[in-house]
Amino acid sequence: MNMYSNIKKLIDWTEKYENQLAEGEQWDDEHFAKWLSLEVKVNKESEVVLSKKAKPALTMYIYFIYKYATFYSRKIFKNSVIYSIDDLSFMASLLPDKQLMKGDVIRKNATEKSSGNEILKRLLRQKLIKETDNPNDKRSKLLSITAAGLQEIQAVRGQLEKMGELVSGDLTEQEKIILINMLSKLNDFHRPLFDANDEKLINEKLGIVNVD
Repeated sequence: MNMYSNIKKLIDWTEKYENQLAEGEQWDDEHFAKWLSLEVKVNKESEVVLSKKAKPALTMYIYFIYKYATFYSRKIFKNSVIYSIDDLSFMASLLPDKQLMKGDVIRKNATEKSSGNEILKRLLRQKLIKETDNPNDKRSKLLSITAAGLQEIQAVRGQLEKMGELVSGDLTEQEKIILINMLSKLNDFHRPLFDANDEKLINEKLGIVNVD
């Protein structure tokens, strides 16, 4: 492998590391070195074969973690104007001062159109976000977060950070990094399938037989 190939690999690793940083988190040389060491180790591990009975457990546990996170978030939003963690995610996608079209906000949050529109209507009604004319397309509007929306996010930020610690449980820092990398890889796989919404392709992958 020549020098240019090695440089390309390092650039790819750097981009992957930056993509998994939390919002506002700064580059840290020591943290990157630890992350890279784990990344290389994980990639070099020999493949294992799961039994047919074990494979559904992956979906089950991911679903359970989602349910736990939703359960904890309800406690946080009980005394907040923000309705749910989905609403918060939609608001966060407009930070720090982004202006996006409705469809872009919905896609960024991997939400189906009908559900996404309901969330946006609720946020607009609560004046947590606002819409303005799109100078590039008179047929559409641009969404942005309001001062009230920012204030509500700031009010629960500390509790959300504690929820993140609670959801990650007793995992070590290294295990958290590995988990983030694996979830990022899964997201990269599923995002194109979700965005394309090719019913025939998805049905094939799910083993669903179309009946005409």
